[in-house]
Amino acid sequence: MANKQTGKAIVVLVALFAVFAVAMFGLNFVTGPMIEANNASQAYGPLFAVMPEADDFEPVYMADGSVASTLVEVPETVKAIYKETSGLGYALKMSTTKGYTGEAIELTFGVNTEGKIAGIQLDAYPESKDFGADYPASFVGQDSTLADVQIVSGCTYSSVAFRDAVLDGMNVLIANDLMAAGVKSDEQLLLELVPMAHSGLVNDKGIAQYEELEGDGASIQKILKAPNNSGFGYIVKEGDVTLLAVTNAAGSVKILNVEGTDVTADYAGVADTVKAHTLANIGANVDKDLQRLGLLLEGAEITAIPVEGVFNSVTSAYTMVKDGATYYGLVSRSYGYANEVMGVYYVIDENGAIVAMNADELIFHAEYFNAYTLDPAAYKAGFQGLTADSWTGEQAVISGATMTSDAVKTSTNDIFAAYEILKGGAAE
Repeated sequence: MANKQTGKAIVVLVALFAVFAVAMFGLNFVTGPMIEANNASQAYGPLFAVMPEADDFEPVYMADGSVASTLVEVPETVKAIYKETSGLGYALKMSTTKGYTGEAIELTFGVNTEGKIAGIQLDAYPESKDFGADYPASFVGQDSTLADVQIVSGCTYSSVAFRDAVLDGMNVLIANDLMAAGVKSDEQLLLELVPMAHSGLVNDKGIAQYEELEGDGASIQKILKAPNNSGFGYIVKEGDVTLLAVTNAAGSVKILNVEGTDVTADYAGVADTVKAHTLANIGANVDKDLQRLGLLLEGAEITAIPVEGVFNSVTSAYTMVKDGATYYGLVSRSYGYANEVMGVYYVIDENGAIVAMNADELIFHAEYFNAYTLDPAAYKAGFQGLTADSWTGEQAVISGATMTSDAVKTSTNDIFAAYEILKGGAAE
């Protein structure tokens, strides 16, 4: 009797298990596609956000290698590229760590068949400085030249990182003949020459630090004002030709055409115009320079000399005579932490060796740092005796303070270059 009951119980359990299994199979049959669709929705959601009229997308490149791809010249910022299945264009997912914090900024954007950005979305933004919603929106409708996109003042690193990530994505499409490149205007081509023409207008990464001002309504189309008082840049229209003119704090002028050729000798009138504007508007730091340099070489007789032909962060120069020996006092104003202007002062002897070095402030906003080590007196003393030949850049390193190190490195490079020019040595 017991065996019969046990047998019945087993049959019932088997039956219940079978029913449960069938039910679960049915549930999985129903929910499996739903889960898969949901996962696809999460993955493709940003794509539809930047290209709302799309039918569907198919991946043509995945950075993780999960999709076979023949695309070439794909930088690490590109995480995925999708083709819109009805022929509307492409959508790209990007990630860059070149912002202010070094953490990943992620974005998605769509490009239509005309090579213009159809939509853009910020997916992750770890930065402490917000460049605002208007900045990503300014990319919509732009081609690969990004002609109307302006870097956000006060949020330079993050806005440049965002812009460069978009450019990376568009350049991949161009390199693989998936879209046509936009045609840059002469003004855009000339603005790209600014770092080469006058490094005082950019930081050590080549990122523009100048303030853009309106021109004079005549030949000067745009004025680029350097916050460190190292000079100006000018976009100038001369007849049918558009030129870039740069000046330094002494009014020295260099003029380039769109090919990057120095054409200063051909445009004397332009040179006179921009020099006059510079000399009327350049900021002066003489009193501060004299005080700082006087402390570095006490008792020296100091006389200002023009920084003719110097187009970098060096804003002023002086001869310093003491005990019958002549020295040079050189002042550089490079861009330190948060791109704030850092005044760095040097005294150089007749053999081109640094006698003394000091700075207005080495560590800006020290309260935000806890990982740097710095003995200011020892650090500054470490520059004594360095020449252009013995200087490697490593002497500027401050552990945990990369931006400060880079600024001091830029200043030291620039004062050695200026010394050679002012002494009549190596050409620029």
